[in-house]
Amino acid sequence: MNRELDRNKLPRFEVVLASLFYLMSQYVGSPRKEIAHAVSEHFEILHQHPECKSKILRDVGKSLHLQWRGLTDPKMIDFGRDKARLH
Repeated sequence: MNRELDRNKLPRFEVVLASLFYLMSQYVGSPRKEIAHAVSEHFEILHQHPECKSKILRDVGKSLHLQWRGLTDPKMIDFGRDKARLH
């Protein structure tokens, strides 16, 4: 996806993280594609957020964006999984 985000309209970094935690907890109770899509988008925001100074968090954001997107887009299921390892 890798779309360019309007950095002037982004919420604070802490809000993005809190939203991610909330969305993932909602997905556990109700695994719907709409929630998975929202989680994927929030990981993409985390990856590109100007307040995200940690390379590890940016890399995780990119990798998890692709993995969560795979839950909603069958063409994306295997894309990027082996390219971005956390260890």
